[in-house]
Amino acid sequence: MTHTSREYAEALFELAVEEGKTEEYAAGLDLVEGQLAENPGFESLLASPAISREERMGALSAAFQERIPLGELILLRMMVSRGHARNLRQMIACFRDLSRERRGESVALVTTAVPLTETEEAALRARLEARFQRKMILEKRVDPALLGGIRVETEGRVMDGSLKARLQEIKEVMDS
Repeated sequence: MTHTSREYAEALFELAVEEGKTEEYAAGLDLVEGQLAENPGFESLLASPAISREERMGALSAAFQERIPLGELILLRMMVSRGHARNLRQMIACFRDLSRERRGESVALVTTAVPLTETEEAALRARLEARFQRKMILEKRVDPALLGGIRVETEGRVMDGSLKARLQEIKEVMDS
């Protein structure tokens, strides 16, 4: 995450809190992110110095005018006009992090060899919430290379109980 992205996200988040519209701003950013994902050329258009500033601002307004909060549109226009269009996705991710932090939530990246069942997911969430004393949002990923077990990354910590990690530990012991 770049410093620039974080500064824009913090400014936008402060504005959203001040206006009492954090959910509305988050929904607007979801719309922006969806537009960027659906139209890969849109980000290139916004970032291109070969296209006039007026045309880029016009494209931005045409895409989002009256669809997102005005303060959000103004910040997006500022980012694009200052040459930071390539930082939009990072700014959105940072805004989400700030929103989660304010709500007392954390994200845990959970990697398993096979998908978790609903029961396993609920039990894991409960254990993580008890350990970290906050609500946990699980982002699940399946990686067959783990062979078995589970790997959890959250709050700057990695808890690796995968078979792959255990086999690596045994290998290191045997090699020494």
